[in-house]
Amino acid sequence: MAGTSIKNQQLKAGLGNVGFKDWIKFANGKNLLVIAGGSGSHYTNIRNPQIPDPKDPRGLITTITPNCFKQANEEIFKRFLKFGISEDDIWRGLGKL
Repeated sequence: MAGTSIKNQQLKAGLGNVGFKDWIKFANGKNLLVIAGGSGSHYTNIRNPQIPDPKDPRGLITTITPNCFKQANEEIFKRFLKFGISEDDIWRGLGKL
């Protein structure tokens, strides 16, 4: 993802400590749509509120699973960057800045 690298390496090292609830809280704070998976599903989609249709792939920002690990969190972080949220805003929303 060109232009979506995480610049703050010190904070990036702590992404393994970010959990599912942290991402949901962040998304809610940014007024993004949080759509839980269907019956028996263990994923949650974060969507652009301007494209709420779950069948429209253009509105999908990222998918979050309950078991977040560092590499997955880096990809989630980069998807929020790609959506247009600044790195500092993401760190603030996660309570890291």
